[in-house]
Amino acid sequence: MKCKSYELTFSVIGLVQETSTCALNSVQLLHILFNPMADEEIADPKKYLEEACKPKCVKSLIEYEACIKRIEADDTGSKHCTGQYFDYLSCVDKCVAPKLFTQLK
Repeated sequence: MKCKSYELTFSVIGLVQETSTCALNSVQLLHILFNPMADEEIADPKKYLEEACKPKCVKSLIEYEACIKRIEADDTGSKHCTGQYFDYLSCVDKCVAPKLFTQLK
């Protein structure tokens, strides 16, 4: 017996899921209807928020890149840009934190 496939469309969340008529029982249907994204990987919103916040921290990034250019000729290895790097990351984190914690469940 060949199974027919069909699509279940959920207009509320815009999800289209293909399934098979011969392999679908009532428990599977309820799972799809009430938990449509359970099998999908949850996206980390922090990555996207960090990308959105980076343009707001350009000043810190410019200072970090200027430091890198200043010390690239250092043969001793004693100079570093750790402070500038952490200033940049701190700026991004301060921008991300309020937005991120409102999205967490």
